[in-house]
Amino acid sequence: MIPVAHPKEPGLVLLPDSARRALGNLQFRPGVLAEGRVSGLHPSSHQGQSLEFSDLKGYASGDDPRGVDWKVYARTDKLYVRRYLDETNLEAHLVLDASGSMGHPAEGRSKLEHAASMLAGLAWVMLRQGDEVGVHVAHETDPVSTPPRAVASHLNEVLAALGAAEASRGTVLDRTLERVVGVAGRKGVVVLASDLLTGWEDALSALRLLAARGHAVVVLHVLSHEERTFPFRGTVLFRAAETGESALMDARGLRRHYLAAFQRFEFEVRTACHRAGVFFFPVDMRSAPHEGVAEVMRAVAAGRRTAAR
Repeated sequence: MIPVAHPKEPGLVLLPDSARRALGNLQFRPGVLAEGRVSGLHPSSHQGQSLEFSDLKGYASGDDPRGVDWKVYARTDKLYVRRYLDETNLEAHLVLDASGSMGHPAEGRSKLEHAASMLAGLAWVMLRQGDEVGVHVAHETDPVSTPPRAVASHLNEVLAALGAAEASRGTVLDRTLERVVGVAGRKGVVVLASDLLTGWEDALSALRLLAARGHAVVVLHVLSHEERTFPFRGTVLFRAAETGESALMDARGLRRHYLAAFQRFEFEVRTACHRAGVFFFPVDMRSAPHEGVAEVMRAVAAGRRTAAR
């Protein structure tokens, strides 16, 4: 039983009752051959006694004769034993980018809050299905890391870590992901929620290594609608959240150049993720966070490397 948050707790801000109801019947099955410690929903890298067929092996002394595939024997006149995948739980590492740019926009729901809500939804689903979930907040001065645990009460710790996150100034995403590389020893899932506006190449190097080790790696590319469409007009003061630098510019004259640069940026990030074997999903902040979570879970389970906005 997953604990229910008190109305004043951050859990209901990140994960309201409507989101819990919408996600309540969903499962996250990324298809990775997990190396869990207890039984669960996911196919294991070890052979077991589940109903999911794995492969055939030649019969050898000591094999259980009840596993002999007699249909194959009738065709080949050779003895083969049917093998099945065991089922186990997953270890998941959820990474929240808390760099300065994630605090945009200042009014309404920020990228940081939207990203935290999506990770909270993933944690909710995975803990309900018995998976181990850990959280890492990439903050310049106050980083947070909670080790993966599968107990239901761990949701409170996960929500507290995500709910307390505030945008810092600089980015330390590369250092945080290097730490995840060091602690994610068993094959599982790594999910990064970030705008990737600073140092995305270094971040991708760590994600590429995790994917090469057999993890299912997912990038939630969280950008505001304004960043994607640049709706500004007239003379506007722009300020870089992570450096503090500002400039007064003609937005109308800048718009065409900005949109062209943004399209190149997103194409480069998307292409690099695909080449690295990383799932890439642009997040539409106009939709509720739990809707994005459901879309991402369905796409990953189906093996789709991206989802339409």
